[in-house]
Amino acid sequence: MKILANYLYLHWKSFSFLGAFIFFTMDMSGLIGGWGYSLYYPLLLILACYCFRYKSKVSKWHVAYLAVCALSMVCNSIPAYFQAPTRFVVFILLMMSFSSLVNSRKIALMRLHLFHIFSLLSVLLVTINYVFFSLGMFDAKKMELYESVGLFTGSTANNEMGLLAAIAIMFIITFTSKYYAQLRLLDKLLMLGCLVCAISMMAMSSSRMGLICAILSVSFVLYKLYSKSFFKLSVAVVLLSVGINVVATLFEDKFRYMLAKNGNQTETIDIHSRDEMWKSRIREFKESPVLGIGFGYMKYGWGGRGAQANRGRIEAGSGWVSVLSQTGGMGALCMLAMVLPNLIFLIKKRTTSYCSAWYSGMCVMFVMQPITEAYITTVGAVLCCLFWLNYSVIDSFCIGLLEEEDLDLSIYGLYRLFDKKLLQLD
Repeated sequence: MKILANYLYLHWKSFSFLGAFIFFTMDMSGLIGGWGYSLYYPLLLILACYCFRYKSKVSKWHVAYLAVCALSMVCNSIPAYFQAPTRFVVFILLMMSFSSLVNSRKIALMRLHLFHIFSLLSVLLVTINYVFFSLGMFDAKKMELYESVGLFTGSTANNEMGLLAAIAIMFIITFTSKYYAQLRLLDKLLMLGCLVCAISMMAMSSSRMGLICAILSVSFVLYKLYSKSFFKLSVAVVLLSVGINVVATLFEDKFRYMLAKNGNQTETIDIHSRDEMWKSRIREFKESPVLGIGFGYMKYGWGGRGAQANRGRIEAGSGWVSVLSQTGGMGALCMLAMVLPNLIFLIKKRTTSYCSAWYSGMCVMFVMQPITEAYITTVGAVLCCLFWLNYSVIDSFCIGLLEEEDLDLSIYGLYRLFDKKLLQLD
């Protein structure tokens, strides 16, 4: 674990660590209180100013997407309680901070390490949650909720635990696969313990999409790491298959609620429980196919009940379909132009570096998970920030602002790349 300790030590005074730590505290609010959310909006403002100050590139497609969002609000009548203008202003700050709206090598490095450090902290997060759960240190309501319906949200204020656990699983497997020879026996045992905690948390969150994300991201990671060696890739596939069977056997009790939601079928995973919400989003798109019904708005579906009482906070059911319903075909076109080149880049790029494997696994997460979670424009959600960070980091590699060596975790690589001007808060 010395590699990761050295990495964190090098970055602990940076904007990257500050941002990742605030995200971490937001997802730990159920244990430590909501002070992380109080720091989140000042962080957005500071990072937006920082990125605007050091920008060298402006993405036309991101500007176009924001313009479409603005037009969708102007051309539609959105109830005041949705607070669309306020949400849009905060969304601009979020895009400035985490997307490729503005970019430069300095900004790209900050985002790369923020994204990576949070992935690392997600391992700590799910481990703490499992330890505290095992010790009965969560409040009675959360424990009763898990026992009655099988949903364990843990320290998160929402249902993010499934994806956080999937991120942790992918990170642990990526790191140990690449650095296995350099790890001591104690380090390997520690990683195994964290992996057990992550699998347990994912199962207990009853997140079927989290399970799909974990399996697909790990599969893509192994392909990236061993694609140049058929023998190693074959061994990895065998080990993954054995691992899935071992997990299914050892953790069967923790997966019982997830399987119950799926009719106790393990051959296929049913993710159609949100069909009604998706149909509502399609209905909204059909009513306004060009510009959509309006940024941050939802007209139909069960998630809209009580929207006024919740000040417009809604559950739209799907991020990808919500883009279509809220901003129409024009917004979807902009989104496609921002996302598709990054996916093509990942598929085409043949490298076995740790960096490429890690961000490829993260990309799988943020292609799949928005199918069932609508956080792409949810400005107060950590997952919204991670979504835009994901595509910004890959885009920075795609256009040459970042190189694989920029995430060299060897101590020599870290100090070679260390530049106080890039990492200091001031």
